[in-house]
Amino acid sequence: MRLYNTFVLISVLAPMGALAQVNPLARAIDPASINGSWNGADLERRTNCASPQNNGQRGTYSEYTVVVDKPNAGLFIDQTAITGLRCTYAGTYLQEGSGLSWTGTLSCSDGKRATFRSQGFLITPHEISIRLTMKLEGTETCDIDAILGGSRL
Repeated sequence: MRLYNTFVLISVLAPMGALAQVNPLARAIDPASINGSWNGADLERRTNCASPQNNGQRGTYSEYTVVVDKPNAGLFIDQTAITGLRCTYAGTYLQEGSGLSWTGTLSCSDGKRATFRSQGFLITPHEISIRLTMKLEGTETCDIDAILGGSRL
């Protein structure tokens, strides 16, 4: 009976996989699928900060404007947080087989600067999620694990 139930469950769920969104970045970066405005959150987990009170988790509502410069393999994100903070992520992407990597620099209106490297992308017509590892530079030197996530209609 258990084997039959497992078979039925697999048979029912298998067609759902065929309807799943294909990640456009897994094939090749498509500016039409990523360019434009997104609204969501910037989630961060900070560790190894020079000032221990800066360690920990935080999240900030943000609006992102994403621009892909395909001929030059550039990917740029301008972030405006609800707090008024403005940040720019500027870097180059590299298509690696079926994946994508993005490295660059972060600079913010409050003087925060960092280098970053992507750890993963999820892009659908209505959702974006980019996982980054960052290293703050300057007087504060935190290691940051971040997710930039957003939605749009």
